[in-house]
Amino acid sequence: MNITLRQLEVFVSIIKTGNITKAAEELNMTQAAASMALKELENQLGEQLFERVGKKLYLNENGRYLKEYALEIIEKSYELSRIFKSNKVVGELRVGASSTIGNYILPAYISEFIVKNKNVKITLEVGNTEEILNKILSFDVDFGFIEGFSTHTDLKMIEWIEDELAVFVNINNYLAKRDVVSEDELKECEWILRERGSGTREVFEYAMSRSNIPVNVLLELGNTESIKNAVSQGVGVGCLSKAVLEDLVKLKKIKILNVPFLDLKRKFYFVIYKKKYITTVIRKFMDYLNLH
Repeated sequence: MNITLRQLEVFVSIIKTGNITKAAEELNMTQAAASMALKELENQLGEQLFERVGKKLYLNENGRYLKEYALEIIEKSYELSRIFKSNKVVGELRVGASSTIGNYILPAYISEFIVKNKNVKITLEVGNTEEILNKILSFDVDFGFIEGFSTHTDLKMIEWIEDELAVFVNINNYLAKRDVVSEDELKECEWILRERGSGTREVFEYAMSRSNIPVNVLLELGNTESIKNAVSQGVGVGCLSKAVLEDLVKLKKIKILNVPFLDLKRKFYFVIYKKKYITTVIRKFMDYLNLH
């Protein structure tokens, strides 16, 4: 079935005017075109919508049933047109974000954007960096934010903000008493880390390899909160974004270690498929985050 807005407009106009000639005049159409539109509508529905009495047309039971739907569809169509012509930002965004960004950084930005643009709906999907990149490439999300850099030739990367990881332990751990933790002491640590494929894990392992420090992984967890809880309970040593550790630091449940020999700074990146069409609402969101 392929009912058009024009067919519904002809149908409603005939109801108002009582005949096809006047309906055609109201819609700036020829009588033949208006008659054809009504005929096509009835053919697609498989039902007659009017009783014909001379040149007058009267709604039958089928027509009365369709009338309510036709008026609603036409009004929503006109409303949509008015919204776009008024330069309001409208639409839906499907956003992907890796764990740290999606759970701790991006929600505040999204909330503020929605408050300023009430005709926009945003769906946020959170996963690890690898998962988000795959969703972008398969068009399951419109764009994403990740905790590392991708060299995929089909993706456009734009630097967004800077972040820094932190090595942390339970407040009663012996390392918490050190002003500076040595490389040798880190070699003896048992680590609780994010799973492979996460940006946090990649940055951490790269920093450790540059300092020639082996990593003894005690436990891999795919959830940031699980890592925080485990380490705060005295199990192992963790490495996560400073941004996600602020609550436990304030509660004095963990201590961030001073490890000056590790470069744990990183960038958060905005990622979009190069062939993705940039709609007005996508452009508006990019402008809001100064992504140029």
